[in-house]
Amino acid sequence: MRWEDVLRDAQRDKFGNMVGKALFPYFQTDIEVACEPEVTPEYASRSLAWLGELGGERMKEICRYASFYLQDQLECTSVGELLDEGVQDLKGPLDILEYMGFHTLDIENPEDPELPVLNLGGWCDWQEDEGLQCLIKDWKVLYLGTWNDCSVWQSHYLNDDQYLSNYVLYERRAELQAKAAERLKSSPPEPFPHLEIPMSSPIRKFVEFKLALTEQCSSKEAWTRFENTLLFEFMRDYPKLAEESFDFLYRCFCIERDEGGADMAGFLAEQRDYLFTDT
Repeated sequence: MRWEDVLRDAQRDKFGNMVGKALFPYFQTDIEVACEPEVTPEYASRSLAWLGELGGERMKEICRYASFYLQDQLECTSVGELLDEGVQDLKGPLDILEYMGFHTLDIENPEDPELPVLNLGGWCDWQEDEGLQCLIKDWKVLYLGTWNDCSVWQSHYLNDDQYLSNYVLYERRAELQAKAAERLKSSPPEPFPHLEIPMSSPIRKFVEFKLALTEQCSSKEAWTRFENTLLFEFMRDYPKLAEESFDFLYRCFCIERDEGGADMAGFLAEQRDYLFTDT
């Protein structure tokens, strides 16, 4: 089987991923597909077949979790002032699809090629900057929440302590919050790193979401790996850099870790001409 038989406009990107377009049958629209370098055309074809099996009942489940995400944002932020009034008064479970959707499918190197999995990325009106991610394994929705570049083969984001970010756990939030409070009584947390950085800061989000998830470590360990890097200094000195995509920043982190700070600085100077000129 050739890649051209699986994806339209199939080509390798600069990271070695095979990318292209395919039909998302449920929506009868195209979706961008990215396959990790070790994925074969045969496995990609199987993944697209699973995408084709994503039907109404599973989509209703996804929409239910998305509605929890929306409701949480409406209650905790002022985003509702910027949204269409209809988003606050949805009549049916699928009505939320007017305000969200999926446009990417990441096909990862499979740990079990027989197990149906889908890693979907998308958008939502109530969180335009951070987007949406949905992970499905063996036809069970495991994660629905902000885009965190999660792997469908990871499991730590299903832990009870993820109840604030994974809306699959939303209906158990009060129970899990109470359990977390009990754990804190018996084991008070250590001082959190870099409290001088606001919780809403892009730097904190990059470290505690992207870096911790990708490196499969705790937030504290992620800070330990990041706090003495040249990239950390640059992100504090150049606000535009801190607003770059998590994928770009993680690539910079990896270059500095593997090749050194000078190579990372050179890469940044080539890729982003606003650096080292803004004050």
